Amino acid sequence: MTDTTTLISRDDDPNAMLTCDVCAQQVKTEWGEHAIEYGSGDMTARLDVRLPVRRCDHCNFSYLDDEGERLKHEAVCRHLGVLTPREIRDIRTRLGLSRSALAALTGIGQASLSRWENGIKIQTPGYDRYLRLLNHASVAPLLKQLCHVRTTAQPRHATRREADASTSTS
Repeated sequence: MTDTTTLISRDDDPNAMLTCDVCAQQVKTEWGEHAIEYGSGDMTARLDVRLPVRRCDHCNFSYLDDEGERLKHEAVCRHLGVLTPREIRDIRTRLGLSRSALAALTGIGQASLSRWENGIKIQTPGYDRYLRLLNHASVAPLLKQLCHVRTTAQPRHATRREADASTSTS
């Protein structure tokens, strides 16, 4: 790739003709093996990834779009041995849950789930194991029971404002 490589988002339509942002000519896709480095120092790993580089023959501008970035992210996930964003989303949809419902069920923050599903961040190994457990048929119903027990059997914790108010009137 040339030093003009940059990240450009692509429309959701994979059949749409891609045009160069520099000269408006048609862009071609060149698939090829690319080495990416993950980590730093002695912990740096070289990952070989097959990526679609978009290239304009007219002005020689080349770039990776969202598809290329997604493939790079998936390669890092595989290297780390954790679920990919698509696999996390598949678990959630298999359970028939919205992101907010999965957050309520698991206690994992909705923003974290969003970042993991959208490839913005990679979950820790502990969260990855927790998510993998959701693939077992007995886990989600058990979590639902635990959530129900927690909300009906345990007293609600007072908010800081309520706690402050009760101590000031004593």
